[in-house]
Amino acid sequence: MKVGFIGLGNMGLPMAKNLLAAGYDIYGKNRSSKKEETFAKEGGKTGMSIEQMAQNLDVILTCLPLPEDVEKVYFSKEGLLENGHEGLILVDHSTVAPELNQKIATAAAKKGIEFLDAPISGGNFGAEDGTLTIMTGGKKEVFNRVKPLFDVMGENIYHIGDTGSGSVVKLLNNLMVSFHTQATSEAIALGKRMGVDTDLIFEILNASYAQSRIFERHYQNFIAKEDYTAGFAIKLLHKDMRIAEQMAKNANMELPIGSQLTSRLKEAMDNNLSEQDMSALYLLMNKNTE
Repeated sequence: MKVGFIGLGNMGLPMAKNLLAAGYDIYGKNRSSKKEETFAKEGGKTGMSIEQMAQNLDVILTCLPLPEDVEKVYFSKEGLLENGHEGLILVDHSTVAPELNQKIATAAAKKGIEFLDAPISGGNFGAEDGTLTIMTGGKKEVFNRVKPLFDVMGENIYHIGDTGSGSVVKLLNNLMVSFHTQATSEAIALGKRMGVDTDLIFEILNASYAQSRIFERHYQNFIAKEDYTAGFAIKLLHKDMRIAEQMAKNANMELPIGSQLTSRLKEAMDNNLSEQDMSALYLLMNKNTE
């Protein structure tokens, strides 16, 4: 099986490296050559254009930050769909709207190309450890063919249903991630304002019903260290929340708290926190309570 990986970012690079470690030959492609050089040093193959990858490989995985990046990689003249061969399997790990998944699948089917949406959760830590959750929509038989790849990259692998269903669940996940992120920010900021040691706050709440994986992630890896180098940037969570809001609108639903959180993330971006980790909402909380 000849496998390609497009998008060697914070998530994609460790995912591709894990596939290499499992013995797969992986052809990597990234917008910046520096990431490709890093991948090559790990034993990965580089040098193919997207067009060449589509023409010559069996499976291509994509993991891209923005919907417009996905549109370009899949639909441009040099892209995967224009140049893909019959029998090619395309898997998108990006977080996008289910409608975009369905658009890709429809175009792919016309050329005899298979497509799965398979967004991921677990952050860069999960990508590095190979413990991601992978949520998949598309044909079950195609899912079964690529599941050995998923088993290398993830620990919790799910086939949910039709095309787009993986993205639906991923957007629900990130909706709740936003809730927990703001809750962490408010609780730690208020406790500190009341004079309680923040490490003690964390220890107690982490042993109580307030515990969550996001609370643990944000406090231990970022807030306690006062280092907000992005594992998952605020601008990306804001993007996902906008997509989730649109999904709710399409379903004739409102997201009362979710809409406020989208605005909160936009406020963080307006305060020069776009590139910081999502846990940096805590910094905005402190700024607003000074």
